[in-house]
Amino acid sequence: MRDKIYTYLQQRPAGASVEELLDLMFTYPGADPELRPYLVQLLLEPDPRFVWDPHLQRWKLREFATFGQAVDDATFVVVDIETTGLTPDADGIMEIGAVRVERGRIVGRFEQLVRPSKRPPPFIVHLTGITWAMLRDQPALAEVWPDFVAFVRDGVLVAHNASFDLSYLNLASRIFSGAPLAETYLCTLKLARRLVPETRRRGLDSLAELFGLRLEGRHRALGDALITTEILFHLLERAKQRGLHRVDQILALQHEGRDGRPFFCPLPRAVVEQLPNTPGIYRFYNQANELLYIGRAKDLRRRVSSYLSNSEHHSPKTLDLIRHIHSVSVEQCPSELEAALREAEEIRRAKPPYNQRSKHLPQIAYLKIGRERDFPRISITSRPAGPAQLLIGPLRSRHEAERLLKIWLRIYGLRTCRGELVPAPEATPCFQGQTGLCTVPCAARIEPGAYQARVQALLDDIASNGEATRNYLLVERDRLAQLERFEAAQRVHEDFVFFERLCSRFRVLGWLNSEQNFLLLLPEEHRAALRAYVVLGGELVARTVIFHGSELESWMLRCALDSPCPKRQFDRVDASVILAAWLRDRRVNSGVLLRLPKANTTWPATLMEEWRATCEQLLAAPQLTPSA
Repeated sequence: MRDKIYTYLQQRPAGASVEELLDLMFTYPGADPELRPYLVQLLLEPDPRFVWDPHLQRWKLREFATFGQAVDDATFVVVDIETTGLTPDADGIMEIGAVRVERGRIVGRFEQLVRPSKRPPPFIVHLTGITWAMLRDQPALAEVWPDFVAFVRDGVLVAHNASFDLSYLNLASRIFSGAPLAETYLCTLKLARRLVPETRRRGLDSLAELFGLRLEGRHRALGDALITTEILFHLLERAKQRGLHRVDQILALQHEGRDGRPFFCPLPRAVVEQLPNTPGIYRFYNQANELLYIGRAKDLRRRVSSYLSNSEHHSPKTLDLIRHIHSVSVEQCPSELEAALREAEEIRRAKPPYNQRSKHLPQIAYLKIGRERDFPRISITSRPAGPAQLLIGPLRSRHEAERLLKIWLRIYGLRTCRGELVPAPEATPCFQGQTGLCTVPCAARIEPGAYQARVQALLDDIASNGEATRNYLLVERDRLAQLERFEAAQRVHEDFVFFERLCSRFRVLGWLNSEQNFLLLLPEEHRAALRAYVVLGGELVARTVIFHGSELESWMLRCALDSPCPKRQFDRVDASVILAAWLRDRRVNSGVLLRLPKANTTWPATLMEEWRATCEQLLAAPQLTPSA
């Protein structure tokens, strides 16, 4: 329990109250106000790692006791290094720059080129201007290190994106002295995330521009350290406006989540580092071993480890989840597709409290041309199946679908309103009709035959891979440019680029949407097997594992007998959405797609033979040979 509290307080230089520690120690800490402090005192007082601050009424680590001084009285050492690469390597440091700040004033500077063990690559030379000719006669890091450590002395280390710089410096310090240079330090990037909410860009350049600072000596160690120092001054002033006047409060601020509460994940990092780098699903549990959350990942270790970092992208609900994660279990899957399907099944079965309804499903959208008798409508749907003359998609989001819809409305003027129309001349057109994006059949301004001709023109355009739409956009762009309406021409050109990108996707997926009956054979990565998926009428109706071609044939026969209402092994709506998104984003060499006859009560013998041969060919591929 003491080690658990030690880990917790390592992220809290300002310490923690008795109530915080009791919540950490016990699920139900009790309500006796006199007993609670005594329990914590009894546990921590014998351990020299902990110290009680009577002024603040908080327990903290002894190593943080010196950080209780006022910011205005503190000493900071702002450091920056230039390196030959991005992977921590003590021999990769090629320049160190540092600025010493005492009582709010710059009192010293440190600048030294260092001879690395290898030449800097061309990219680094171009970025920093530091060449091998400048480095080859410089001292090695071992010669420079004592002077740098003497310059730092008792100062609080500060850096921008400090985890990068300190990873190099701590590694070097362990080599030369056996101990890290600093376990506790300030990161101006993390502070900016908490103190500069008005911008999402918090690099040195962006913050310098925000605070009106001059960028002199950029991408050289001392130049960047001086810029970081000026940024630090501005951040400390903002912190004072929040009532934070001590160093330990500033140190604690950088460990807060977006919700303003201290960030902490009880899940041991050592557990996460043992997870596999494979696709699968993961389950998080609380201290009472109750299921909290189910998620999927294409790389389980990387995905779960993301919960250990205090990312600004974590929502308040995710941060609350993170503070309750005590253990994790994983289930490996043969592919990302299977992981997504397993996640949907498990969420529907277990209903974990931190899984929001449908949030686990990928975002997809379709444009659908309806089957209304005289005036078919064009609309947006998230369902990959249903009655329609034609489905266009899957698109990556509703926003993408709305953009494509707006392009086609300008060209073809089809209606988007619901229901069957009874045209009436006295009807008042909607906003879309008033702005010229609809031919207004509701007010009888277009005959059914003329409207049907527009529908057919759109269907022909789609069948020709958008040729008419591309021509329209090019003509409209050039017309606007000739009129010197350059901003409008640029918007049309952006629509053209957007439409071209969609057309390349439709060339691959078009037949899937028109026929909606197909078989997907997806090789498993680590064994000689295939995952088979059958889609009928746009819905995923069955899936299984195939080890031999004959198994595929017998399984397909069973699918035919169950159709069109096969046994509901899983939620077909969720599964169909997941499969549609996977097909949209899949790599060219990911599995084989085979057409199925629209009449699915029987499969022709010749077709069965073709499927079996394809299956055997995939199973014999070298990448499916089981590893020893």
